[in-house]
Amino acid sequence: MVKLGCVYWKDEIGGEIEKQVIEAHSYGYTIGRHGEWEMVIAAEDKEVKKNEFVEIKMKKIELPPKAIVLPCFISRHALGVVSSLTTVGTPKTVEERRCLDIAIFHPLYDGTVCNGEYLATVNIFYAAIERRLARGAAEKWLKERYRY
Repeated sequence: MVKLGCVYWKDEIGGEIEKQVIEAHSYGYTIGRHGEWEMVIAAEDKEVKKNEFVEIKMKKIELPPKAIVLPCFISRHALGVVSSLTTVGTPKTVEERRCLDIAIFHPLYDGTVCNGEYLATVNIFYAAIERRLARGAAEKWLKERYRY
C-alpha cells in the first residue's frame, strides 16, 4: 500500500483544485466476455481550434460498479479525436457507480462541434477485480494457515 496525492477539479475543469491524500495499491483485473459500445455525444456547441485541447460537455454515460472504459478507435468526429472522458468532483473507485459527462477533445482542424454530434465510441467492459496481497502477505498467510 502506498500513500499518494490525488489532485482533482472540485467544481469545474480549470476551476478550484482540491487535493486528497489516499492509500492505494496496484491490482489486476479480468475482463469478462460481455461488453457494451457507448456513443459519446456532444451536449453543447463548442468552437475548436487545431491542436488546442478543449473540454466538451457530453451526454452522460453512467458506469455501473466494476466497469472499465476503453477507447474504440474505429470512428471519430471529423474535426478531431476524444482523448479522454472525465467528470469533476471527488474521484470514485472502480467498485462504485460513476458518471462521465466531459469529453477531452483534441481538435485536428478548426471548426465547431455542435450539440448532438457524435464524437466517438467507447467500449465498456465489466471486470472482476483481482486484488494483490502486499509483498510477503501471501507467504505469511500460507504459513499460518498450513502450520503442522
